[in-house]
Amino acid sequence: MSPVFETLPSLPTRSGTQCLPPVASFETNFESRTSVDSHTAYTEFVGELDKSPSDTRAYRLIRLSNGLVAMVVHDKEESKACAALDVNVGSLADPQELQGLAHFCEHLLFMGTKKYPKENDYNAYLSAHGGYSNAYTDLEDTCYYFEVRYDALGGALDRFSQFFIEPLFTADCTDREVKAVDSEHKKNIQNDMWRQYQLEKELSSPDHPFSMFATGNYDTLSGAARRMGVDLRERLLDFHAKYYSADIMRLVVVGRDSLDQLTEWVVSKFSGIQSKGLTKPLFKGHPLTAREMGQMIYLKSIREQRTLDLTFALPDLKPYHRSKPAQYLGSLLGHEGRGSILSCLRKRGWATTIVAGRAPTSAEGFDMFKITVSLTEPGLENYTEVVRMVFAYIQLLQSKRPQRWFHDELRRISEIEYRFMEKYDAVALASSLASVMQNRYLSAECMLSDSVRLKDFDEDLLVWTQGFLKPDNVRIVLAARDLDVEFDRTEKHYGLDYRTEPISEQLMHEIRGDLEYDELHLPEPNQFIPDNMEVKSERHDTVCEAPTLLKLAEGLELWFKQDDRFFLPRGNVRLLIETPRAYESPLTSVFNQLFMMVLKDTLTEITYDAEIAGLWFEIRDTIEGIVVHIDGFNDKLLQLLEILVKTLRTCKVEQTQFDVYSREVKKKLDNARHSEPYGHVQTNTSFLNQGIMWRFMDKLAAFDLVTIDRLQLFIDSLFEQTRVQMLVTGNFEEREALAAASMVQSLLGSRALPEYARRVPRALLHEPGVYVHHALMPEKGNVNSCVDYSVYTGMTSDHRGRVVLDLLSLIMQEPFFDQLRTKEQLGYITYSTERKYNGGHMTLRLLVQSEASPIYVRMRIDHFLREFRSRLDEMTLEKFDGYVSSLRVAREEKIKNLFEESGRMWRHVSSGYYEFDRIATDLEILRTVSQRELLEFWDTYVDKQRASAYISLAATIWSTKIAQPTDEELEKFGDGVHAVHGSLEHDGERVLSVEHVDRVLRQMDEAGDDEERALERIISEYESMVRDDVDVEKAVAKMRKPASHVRTAIAMAREQNKPVCGKADNGLLNMGVVRSPSGDWLFREASAFRATLRQSGAPVPTRPLVPKY
Repeated sequence: MSPVFETLPSLPTRSGTQCLPPVASFETNFESRTSVDSHTAYTEFVGELDKSPSDTRAYRLIRLSNGLVAMVVHDKEESKACAALDVNVGSLADPQELQGLAHFCEHLLFMGTKKYPKENDYNAYLSAHGGYSNAYTDLEDTCYYFEVRYDALGGALDRFSQFFIEPLFTADCTDREVKAVDSEHKKNIQNDMWRQYQLEKELSSPDHPFSMFATGNYDTLSGAARRMGVDLRERLLDFHAKYYSADIMRLVVVGRDSLDQLTEWVVSKFSGIQSKGLTKPLFKGHPLTAREMGQMIYLKSIREQRTLDLTFALPDLKPYHRSKPAQYLGSLLGHEGRGSILSCLRKRGWATTIVAGRAPTSAEGFDMFKITVSLTEPGLENYTEVVRMVFAYIQLLQSKRPQRWFHDELRRISEIEYRFMEKYDAVALASSLASVMQNRYLSAECMLSDSVRLKDFDEDLLVWTQGFLKPDNVRIVLAARDLDVEFDRTEKHYGLDYRTEPISEQLMHEIRGDLEYDELHLPEPNQFIPDNMEVKSERHDTVCEAPTLLKLAEGLELWFKQDDRFFLPRGNVRLLIETPRAYESPLTSVFNQLFMMVLKDTLTEITYDAEIAGLWFEIRDTIEGIVVHIDGFNDKLLQLLEILVKTLRTCKVEQTQFDVYSREVKKKLDNARHSEPYGHVQTNTSFLNQGIMWRFMDKLAAFDLVTIDRLQLFIDSLFEQTRVQMLVTGNFEEREALAAASMVQSLLGSRALPEYARRVPRALLHEPGVYVHHALMPEKGNVNSCVDYSVYTGMTSDHRGRVVLDLLSLIMQEPFFDQLRTKEQLGYITYSTERKYNGGHMTLRLLVQSEASPIYVRMRIDHFLREFRSRLDEMTLEKFDGYVSSLRVAREEKIKNLFEESGRMWRHVSSGYYEFDRIATDLEILRTVSQRELLEFWDTYVDKQRASAYISLAATIWSTKIAQPTDEELEKFGDGVHAVHGSLEHDGERVLSVEHVDRVLRQMDEAGDDEERALERIISEYESMVRDDVDVEKAVAKMRKPASHVRTAIAMAREQNKPVCGKADNGLLNMGVVRSPSGDWLFREASAFRATLRQSGAPVPTRPLVPKY
């Protein structure tokens, strides 16, 4: 299964038609150049790149002497710079005996180079200059990318390039990053998407590397290396030396610097990457052969879901990028309008969504086309009829031959999208473009436009492609939690239960025969394709940062801003329909959620063409009511708005819709219990800080009261009293905004909602003290626990404190990740950030998801915070100024598109603060903020020993795989005891009780033992009690490791800290809250504790609200 570097003649061709398009040349229209500073030769493309007329960036395509192809991009307005390097080798190149090696290489590559040996030098440099890095491993690509402050790009590129020239792959980092890969895999074990993906791989041809386990884990890497008697690091070095060749690398660099400077950096820093003379790696054969096709696979999901996948094997379609045959077929098979597969399925109540197109599991040399249908319960019962309907539509397409008019519509839409394309994030541009550049059939001219533009109508190609959508070339996967199937196999990496058998003879006979459904037909012409692309605004020297308040009356608040920045025929409308009934109880919140689903179902056939034609919209429920948001070409945007609001107001629920979507809402609520631990703690943290919030268990408890009559009554009364908050931006005139608001109010026909009746989001206020919430994972299969630690840092209304918190959060991000994730390997998901609650507190948040005891993790976070003050104190002025500069540059970042501008203004409007000058205010504060002020802020709020009114809340959730202390144990024994005991459990040694550990630690204190002696006491106690069948020597060796959790926990237990004085409230004790020996308040019932908290007032506007009319 080793990769083969094939030559062009051996690739598949289209039988009976022309051969494959030629491979793109990097000789034609390339001229020789020599860099000015380094005097290094390279070639530059001198032809014309197909760039969108609306694209203000400048591009240059070059090829280095080592074969690396790079695109440098100059953007004079970009405050951040970035780069992405795509290596055209991924998990398909894994050795069979070391599966996951490509992914492991991606993890370890960032851990130091010969020139920059410190393992976190790269990330520390990026963090100090307002940046970050990331990477991903795909089947045939590994992409590395970073973002950094624009004036730090040169240093970042120098560090970045060294990963591909002389990485260290040190032994210490190798051992630790294997654990990181293993933690990443364990994070995904309960994820249905990963589980099904791996099963589909495992059930593909064993002769193709697609069948291997791409993520890897401890067993497939370290364990496999140990069993074979090989050095994993040496094999990793071999992999890097073999595949990381300049020939198969594509680089994109985006920055504010000139094209000449960017070119100079790329040529001087990346020409040193070794060239091994490779072409793109290909792999013989197809993952889905005749042996794998014609199979029916049943699998048991974790979540409440029902999906039907039909996968067809295709030849490689990458050469046909000008015609994009899979896009044409996917647009028809995945259509949602009248006459479509989904329309017919929805009328029967059998499905809610359909997706069709080229599968993401495709790679060069092979392709797959996948149709995925989300089924309802009746749809699951009738899945064979769903399969028949899909094949009936395929037969319809094959009988009518390719439709030029439909292709022309798709092409016309793509041309409009490209002609008036909005600017998007530089990192997204770099990473996506680097991947696109790997298509060897793609000419240099087309690199910028290929992902958007559809060019040629090739009827023969479309006929040839759709010919592969046939019964003998399909594999069907049916996934559900409640399948009535006897599973007889288990997938080895995820523990997924499944069954596979040939598609039944009856079903195969039926889909091979003639199928006909009268309601199936091709789409009708799209009436939403824009016609008028005139730009209405004129260019001025200045740009207005705030919208104008046109109207402020009972029941209406209308803001407007005509586009004066982008000058594109695009618009954006956002409106919040405030109605108190929407969230007044768990039951009404369920009704509102259900109403949104029914509404979208009602709208689908009407609005699908609008979405295809470049009009995006969403309608969603919120605490305050209902949000409607539309973005896209303005020509027919207000027409769509009228349709949405009219349907919203007149919606009548059909029985089929109620049956389908009441089950869907119930399914979503049921699935919430299967969220990852970090999802649960974030929910619990929000519940303990937000004034209004219903949890999934609150809604489930009310679900028995949901009936169609009650739902319809709720909908009919929902708009009796409303207040509309509306923002219109883009290529509109003021009169259009006023008319749109009038139209919305007229269609709603509501009485005005009084100001006092508004349901404005508020925050809960905590008294000084340390609060810890303990909860148990509601789902038993997850090995991870999680801690979400919040330190309260003043009120959101404190402008200066807000900026200082943002600065502190920026400084802390990389050290926190480096210490707890990289060095201590506590868990794959580790991060620090900040959060500001409307009308309430601000918090510094630190989150770690880990297999370790939550008490141990919380103590490690505490330890980090104690140590971090000295880092702030010792920070040089130069480094501090660098962080301030990075935050300033982030604030000064230019808005890239109308969606982003509208979103920023809407946040200020909907928050209730109307702080449109917030950036200017923050920049003014940043000019005077000092290192001393940062330390004072730390001491006032974050330092547990110095803060006079310290407040923290740790939301913890415990895996069912580890023992959670009882209330009596939490009250009697300190955190240090629980941390040591939990660490012993983490290592699998469960013979010592909490009482044993407490006794040993007391002896340690009385004898004045150091950590080493205390560890030996623990080991001695352990050896005296362990069973004869346990490998004592192995267990003890694990405890004695320098970085063992037991050793670290003992050290933490020795650290003496005075208790934090919290409120002496015996009422809390009466409610079941426990006081720990250190004075912390520990509780399990979040709702009872929440009831003791005060609520903040509503946000106060920072400016007078004076309407124009």
